[in-house]
Amino acid sequence: MVAVEQRQHAPAPLTNVVELVRAHGAARPGLRAIDDKKTGVVRSFGELCRDIEETAAALRAAALVPGDRVALFVAAGPEFVTVVNACLHAGLVPVLIDPGMGADNVLACVKEQAPKGLVGIAKAHAIAAVFRGAFASVKVRVLVGGSFFPGAKALDKLRTPGATCVVHPGGADALALIVYTSGSTGAPKGVQNTHGVIAGRVEAIRAMCGIEPGDIDVVGFPPFGLFSVAMGMCAVFPDMDFRFPAKADPRKILAAMQGATNVTASPALFEPLSRFLVDSGTKLPGIKRIITTTGPVRSQLAERFLQALPDGNVFTPYGATEALPVALADGRSALAETGAAARAGQGNCVGQLVPDAHVKIIAITDEPIATMRGARELPPGEIGEIVVRGACVAKSYDTGTDPRGARANAQAHIADPSVPEGFWHRMGDAGKLDEQGRLWFCGRKGQRVETAQGTLHSIPVEAQVEALWPERAALVGLGERGSQRAVVVLEATRGTPRFDRARMREAVRALPGCGTVDDVLLHVGAFPVDRRHNVKIEREQLARWAATRG
Repeated sequence: MVAVEQRQHAPAPLTNVVELVRAHGAARPGLRAIDDKKTGVVRSFGELCRDIEETAAALRAAALVPGDRVALFVAAGPEFVTVVNACLHAGLVPVLIDPGMGADNVLACVKEQAPKGLVGIAKAHAIAAVFRGAFASVKVRVLVGGSFFPGAKALDKLRTPGATCVVHPGGADALALIVYTSGSTGAPKGVQNTHGVIAGRVEAIRAMCGIEPGDIDVVGFPPFGLFSVAMGMCAVFPDMDFRFPAKADPRKILAAMQGATNVTASPALFEPLSRFLVDSGTKLPGIKRIITTTGPVRSQLAERFLQALPDGNVFTPYGATEALPVALADGRSALAETGAAARAGQGNCVGQLVPDAHVKIIAITDEPIATMRGARELPPGEIGEIVVRGACVAKSYDTGTDPRGARANAQAHIADPSVPEGFWHRMGDAGKLDEQGRLWFCGRKGQRVETAQGTLHSIPVEAQVEALWPERAALVGLGERGSQRAVVVLEATRGTPRFDRARMREAVRALPGCGTVDDVLLHVGAFPVDRRHNVKIEREQLARWAATRG
């Protein structure tokens, strides 16, 4: 008998991240991929892939060619998933700018990107017609969700049933799309995402959360719908206004969750939903995972959900637009192993680092750091600035021809020729590593309070105060750094409680590490939060309010 050598061929390298969706379409064409509860639109993976290819062909027919940048303003839901993937399929570079960041920021972002194409709903084309200067670069206008707008080509009319389009072979290092940061702590910045970075993020989340094809994901944060279908999950879009997740009707979210295995949303949506579950005694059998995104998660949120999850867990990826995921915490382990320490003011444990993510903690500074030689690394247990490198990290900001892009990279990157990536990314967060290698988040670096007696970080202080108060607390600093007055503001949204300012001030000062807090104020009404996610407390705005209260 002649021995036959069995050769195992390595899979072909990924050249376009849309191939992840197409692979599910080829292997499981009948599997449900999209379910929009507001419109009733349902698509299988086979149908979704057909829609993506026909849309890609339509965009090419509109005279857009590989490499063209396209400003994308499409409503959340199936059309968003389809059009973004169609752009990738055709080799176009979609520019994702959240309208929730405000009109001035949106117009500035469009102008600096100078896109060739505008693909969007009628409202986007109307805005472009009024603010022509910001959209001066646009040569191709495609209308989504309508049949006519002056000067625009209707996507529905451009699409031809059965039309084909060859997948553009960009390559793992090729630019796939540009996503803008929220601008909650400064001007929004465009983040370059390559095909390889996006694919790496999809795989990291899939592996760490144990997601499998056929899982059903209720999507409360629309961009995650792109990840859902790339992982082979059905993306279920609930009946809600995605601009205001905190106002979503819990009953409609629960209706969308029937038969689901996964729910992905921001804490803004999950806070009222979790309270509704506890108050109504509702359980969530069949839900394997609650995945929180876009903002810090209070331990109380995880505790409420775990009461309702007989078979599931709460997962919290830590990261940012520039780097995601860096670490992952699961609620059951966090509460059992680190919950007491978090409530005692040690910070919020965001879990173990994901594979291929590398983190250092360096001494805090607001100045640029040219190389790692200029950074002082801190030992485990000491709070400093979080810096990260690895496959999860986008390589560059992109603000077109605007010199802010170069300045943003200089501020956020620290050169290091000794590592494969050549740089470390500054997360803009304060935190620490513990002896077990777990990462702890202690607040935004720019929101630290520096008094004459030392530095206070928001999360350690607020977690302790919230043990004394039924709603949220926020630490703010008044005055110049180095001599700031530390003030704790208490939120009161469920009626105006009895509030003894002097007694609460003394109770707060008695907490570990809080002896330098100068005052406590009551804020009747909800805290101001970021417009994009409705979850990040706008402490700078709250500080201005506190300064008027004496």
